[in-house]
Amino acid sequence: MTLVRRAIVFSFIESYLGIALNLVSFFVLARLLTPKQVGLFSVALAIISITQVIRDFGLVSFLIQKKDLTSEYIATAWGMAMILGLGLFLIIQGIAPLLGNFYGDQSLASISRIVALNFLILPFNSVCLALMRREMNFKAVMRINLAGAFLSTLATIAMAWVGAGAYALAWGSVLNNAIIAVGILLAGASARLLKPRLGKWREILAFGGPLTFANVITSITTDINDLAVGKIMSFDAVAIWSRAQGLMNLFHRDFMGAVRNVAYPAFSKAVRSHDAVEAKFVASVTNVTAIAWTFYGFAGIFPLEVLRLTFGPQWDLSAPLVPLFCVAGSAAAIISLAPTVMMAGGHPKLIATAELIMQPLKAAALCLVVYLYRDLQLFALAYTLVAVISVPYWFGFKQRCMPTDFGALGRGLLRSAVVAGLSLAPSIGVTVLMRQPGMALPHPLFFGCAAATCVGWVFFMWILRHPLYFEVVSTLGARFAPRRLT
Repeated sequence: MTLVRRAIVFSFIESYLGIALNLVSFFVLARLLTPKQVGLFSVALAIISITQVIRDFGLVSFLIQKKDLTSEYIATAWGMAMILGLGLFLIIQGIAPLLGNFYGDQSLASISRIVALNFLILPFNSVCLALMRREMNFKAVMRINLAGAFLSTLATIAMAWVGAGAYALAWGSVLNNAIIAVGILLAGASARLLKPRLGKWREILAFGGPLTFANVITSITTDINDLAVGKIMSFDAVAIWSRAQGLMNLFHRDFMGAVRNVAYPAFSKAVRSHDAVEAKFVASVTNVTAIAWTFYGFAGIFPLEVLRLTFGPQWDLSAPLVPLFCVAGSAAAIISLAPTVMMAGGHPKLIATAELIMQPLKAAALCLVVYLYRDLQLFALAYTLVAVISVPYWFGFKQRCMPTDFGALGRGLLRSAVVAGLSLAPSIGVTVLMRQPGMALPHPLFFGCAAATCVGWVFFMWILRHPLYFEVVSTLGARFAPRRLT
């Protein structure tokens, strides 16, 4: 098995087990916490996420992408991470009361202070994990991250069970990063960390500065959803919005996070080795969309059933928003790896330019819709339109540094669309013929549709000779093939 395929296997194991833990966590916590408690944590996390981008400062991307990575660069990245982490921790502690006053709930101040503790742990975690990913050591990364996710999920559920409310989610996030730090130490992954220095700060600043500024704007526009809805409408509305978006995030954040974790070092290695990067990009997008479009299609057909199964009937108000987010997610799947391959090619300033143009326009449009209409469905529709417009927009920027093979990409996307459409056809037929408006299908019929979609997906992948089918077969064959004795 090649190094990249081995990395993909471990990254997907981590992703799928992480998704399973998230589903269990969602299933239990949705029944233990009120919408307001979930909304409080979502708003606090949105505020922290904006400063989190500043803390990262492109250090992870720099460490993975740098061609000649010496100990001096590692020590400088470590020193800069510590300074940024401590500084942001102190800032959040100072402004927490102002946040509570702004939203009219001082519990938000306490929750923000707890979540900010992560800034004292993340500098160590991010530098060490970046070095492990650069070396494609995804087996160790998988073990460390899954240990943190599993133990912190148990602790969060236990705290919510005894009535900790939104504080359970806040302390759970801190515990997750603390466990990861312990795992890194036990694995000996911190051996390359030397005494923190700042000798190469100018070069890292030149790489990470423009990117960080753009990422701050991106983070603001991403989290403006929760912030604007929470201020203009209510914390309950934030929770309904976040639950509907949560189904999209299962793929866009968790699954694609696993893909990007491998794709970035793999693309970077291909650039350093002068391999065919564009061919790898097209193949990656083709494979991703085969999974994404089937997943989003199924969730869009059965929003009420999936929400009730995952979160319980108290979240039925989120169901009308889910199909819109599924359309947005399907569009995002096409371009999700475009910034990744551009970064690997050494074009952070071009990415920053693209973000700085698009993201403020996106933020203004979404805030205007919330302010004028105070309607979550119109808000979701605006979000979806922006996602669709982003596809040609991002490919336009990619063309400026890495020309796209649109012929090969179009053929790959068409094959993925046919696989998804044929796989979902039985489910579409069942819903048209047997589901009453506003009613969920009985569980046996719903699970039967899920099984038919999975079986059909594998069958049509084989019949249509989709590249992902042969990639999986090749990877599994290499993984489980008997080894020769020497």
